[in-house]
Formats: sequence, structure tokens, C-alpha cells
Amino acid sequence: MTDLWKRSPTPEESWSDAEGGNENGEWPIKGIVGEEVDPDGTSKYEVRWGNWSRKDGTNTTWQLDITDRNHLVNRWNRSQLSKRSALAQDSPDMEVSWPDDAVHKRFTFLRAQAYEEKKRKWLDKPSDASAAGWDKEIELACRRTDEPDAEDDNAASRLRVRRGTPRSTLSSDVPHSSSVKRIRGPTPSNPPSSSKRGASTIGERSPSIGDDAFRPLMCNLSTSTVESPRGIFKGITERSKNVITNRSVKSGQASTSTGSSNAAPSPMKGDVIFVRPVKPLRGRALLQSNWNQTAHEAGAAEIRISNEIVDGDIGQHLHKFKYTERKYHFDNDTLQSMFDVDPGAFLACRCTTCQRASQCDCQTGSEITNERGQKLYAYSCGLFAFRIPQGAEVIECNKHCRCSTACGNRIAQKPRDIPIEIFKTKQCGWGARCLVALPRGKILGIYTGTLLRREDVDNLPPEHIGYVFDLDGTEIRGQHNAGDKFSVDSYDYGNWTRFVNHSCSPSMKVYSVVFDTIREVHMPYVAFVAARDIPAGEELTIDYEPSAAEEMAEGTGKQKRKMSPTALLCKCNAKQCRGWIKQ
Repeated sequence: MTDLWKRSPTPEESWSDAEGGNENGEWPIKGIVGEEVDPDGTSKYEVRWGNWSRKDGTNTTWQLDITDRNHLVNRWNRSQLSKRSALAQDSPDMEVSWPDDAVHKRFTFLRAQAYEEKKRKWLDKPSDASAAGWDKEIELACRRTDEPDAEDDNAASRLRVRRGTPRSTLSSDVPHSSSVKRIRGPTPSNPPSSSKRGASTIGERSPSIGDDAFRPLMCNLSTSTVESPRGIFKGITERSKNVITNRSVKSGQASTSTGSSNAAPSPMKGDVIFVRPVKPLRGRALLQSNWNQTAHEAGAAEIRISNEIVDGDIGQHLHKFKYTERKYHFDNDTLQSMFDVDPGAFLACRCTTCQRASQCDCQTGSEITNERGQKLYAYSCGLFAFRIPQGAEVIECNKHCRCSTACGNRIAQKPRDIPIEIFKTKQCGWGARCLVALPRGKILGIYTGTLLRREDVDNLPPEHIGYVFDLDGTEIRGQHNAGDKFSVDSYDYGNWTRFVNHSCSPSMKVYSVVFDTIREVHMPYVAFVAARDIPAGEELTIDYEPSAAEEMAEGTGKQKRKMSPTALLCKCNAKQCRGWIKQ
């Protein structure tokens, strides 16, 4: 067996937090509650223990064998065989789904559906009665393809092979799988993979069938006079010889590649295979597809909308919302012209590789220095170094610099390379989280939306106010700050950052950065950076009122702050929660 499909070794159980054993350090076994099957046919059993559990409450381990408890294995095998026999007796149907699971789970999935038992009962014994009720089955099958199951909200993602009478199989062996690589979220770390109690049930990618190969079948079913099912399939077999039925499924679309097949197709004796028509996307799926299309055009990673969010949760304004991954939107031509300064206004470095900030002409205006006054870059090894003084902003290499896009001073301007999921929080509406672990200093993205003058914020509709971000990163509290002042409204235009919630102990910080324009126009981007190591799946948050945190850190906030009449009750539940947020 190739190493590609071998299971990675399961960590040995340390039993370090075990209690309740006898004097020999032994614990009673309650029984076997799950089973997984490796590609080589080896079974691994999930064993539940008595009088022992880990600190997290789990009390099962995975065992290749239980040498001193063979009767438990025999009892489990008899029970599962009985269940599979009942499944085979009940129906020959096999569910063919499209989850994101790895290929090594396929064998467990087939065992759970009694694949071998169904094949022996329904497919290995040809019968002359295979054409019985043929006309009625055709009529019902066509109706099923035209009218997807009412309870199936995602009919486009599922293919079901239906056989009303015993027939031969398409292949005499285990079906091949076509894989779709997706980035997965966090999963429980205890078992090597999930199993349902009492049954070897697990989702798996199943065989795919090219639409083009079976389109003649659908035509014959709907327009031809049928005398013999074998006659139909003879024609299909001839027309489908050169079709390779490998396809990948992504975003509700299927692609079929054609070419020469090395092996002749298996004889088909009365098999009817129906491919559900792809339903048009709507609701959450449509929103996710549109956002991803824009994100991918900008070179950014995937955006997911969690299944917890149903279509009814999506307001009409979000269907009109325009996703913009990396740029500001301008409703005002005057502001657009201010932002798009003449090329001669940029200071550009002539470095082929930017190594020292003091030698980069574009860093002339940078205020980031060390103790000796030497200029420094804001980044180290691709991560934010947290050495910006208050009121300063990061100046990255711009489009007129000679360095490449791989330059270490081009970080916030790079496309987002981490996947983001929008999900439903317990108390704060929708939120954002990352599906992978993030190191401290990782840049996650920039806040986008419609750029407007700050004095115009008061003229916005009330529902917009909660999505306005002031570009005040260069303004110092308690001092007069000259120059134009701007804000960003992400109600109608924006990206995933509009869903980031507040926390008094946030997982991210923000900083101002310029690269598309110059400092003097006061229109920087606001970049989001991990303030600490963030585990995969943890909600991403910022402090909506960092000045209040600064006051408390300086000791000026020890007395109770006067609550603003427009303040919002804070629901962050942090240990140092300030109780309310100024709006």
C-alpha cells in the first residue's frame, strides 16, 4: 500500500490523569462502541472504559485488537453483521454524498452502508425479472430528476443511485473516488476520526459520474419508446466508451473531462443512474459564492458562511452588499482624486531586495526607529513586530518601488492567505473566525468600505453607524490633530472585517498602513493583526474603543467612567470587561 493512504500513527495514551483503576492499574471495559476500516481491511475498534476518563470527559480509546477480551470483538462483529444484513434486506440503495472527508474513510463508509452485503444480495444474482415494472420505474425516475426531494435543501451536492429491481453493478469492485481538497476546520483530537456509536458510520467522498456519459440515457428515458432496457444501455455504452467519469465538484458546478479509456466499460444490465440537476444557488450558498468569486479575483483565500446561518438569517441589505476584499469604494469623485495621487508624489525605493529601512527611499517619512534613531521596518519575517509609536503609521513599499512583490515590506498589501468563516455567535450576532491557528503578528486583512469625510458620518442612516471605522490611527489623544479626517463605512461595501465583534480583551489589534497612496492625504488602510497566538476556530475580535483601554492602563480609568447616552452594553464576557462601549 502506498504511504499516501496509510493512517498517521495515533498518539499513545499516557493514562497520566487516570483514576479509579484496581491495584494492578487496570480498568474495566464497558464495550466496543465504534469501528473504522483501513484501506488494507484492518479494523480498529473504539473502546469505552469504565471508572476512567480524561480531564476533558472523554473515556474511549482506539485499539487494533483486544487480545484478552476476544468475546467483546466477536459480540461486536455479530451485532454489526446483523445490522448490515438488515440494511441489505431493506434496500439496495447506496448514499453517494460529497463531504470534505479524507479518502481513507471511504472503506468505513462502505462498511456502514453494508456495501458488500447489498452487492451479494442484489447485484451478483442476475434475474430475468430485471425488466419487471420497467415503464413505471422510468416514469417515477424522471419525476425524481425533475422534482428533487422536498426535504433535501442541498440537492445539487448529492447524487443518489436508485435501483428498484435487482441488476448488475457498474463495477465489481469498490468505487473510485474523486477528491476535492478543502481546508477543514478544527475537529476533535481524541479519535483518529469520528464514528457513530453502535455503527461504523462515517461520511465519505463517493464515486462521481460524468453528466455527459449519461445524458443520452436521460434523452432516451424522456423521448424514446422503450422495448427493452438492455437495448437502451447498449446504445449508452457505445456512446460512453470514451468518457472518463472523473469529475470534481466545486461551488455547485461540475466539469467532465473526456478522453480514451484503457478499459472497456462494465456491462450494464438494466442499471438506471440518475444525476440530479444542479439547483440554482440561493440564500447563504449564493452569498458565499459571490463573496468567494470576488475574493478569488483579488487572489485571497476562501470565505465561508457557517451552516449555523440559515437563509432566513440573511437580511435583504446583505443580498445587496458588495464584497470588496482589498480596496476602498468611493462615492465621491473628489475623494477618489485625492486618494489617487500623481506618481511623482510617491517616494519609491530603488532596492532589488529591501534589507535596511534606512537605505530605502520610500521609508524617508517613516517614524519607526530603534533606540539609536535608526529606521526599522514594521515587519520581521513576515509578521508585525509591534514597534510602532503612537500616532505613527506603517509605510510599505508602493507600486513605484523597484522591489518585487515578495519584498518583506509588502505584507498588508498582499492577498489574504488564511481562510475566514462567518458564523453565528451566542450573543453578538454574526462574527468572524479563522479556520487555522494564527501566530502573533500575523496580518489577517484590511478594513474596506466606502470612504467618506468624517463630518459626513452624521448624515448616514442609523443602520450604518455600527459599521463605521474612523481613520484616526494617526491622531493622538489629548492633542490637536490637524488635517482632513476620514472614516470608512462598510454597510454597503466591505469585506469580512465588517463582521468582527468587539472585545475588551481582543485577539487582534489594528494599525494604519499606506501603500496605495501617500501619508499626506490621511487616507490609510486599517490592517488587522493577531495580538497573540490565536487557536483555530477562536473568534476574531478587536477593541472598538482602544482609548478607554489606554486610560485604564495608565491608571486614569480607575474611577467609574461617565456612561455615554448612546453607549452599548458590552457582551464580550472578558475578565476585564469595561461594561459598555461608546458609540
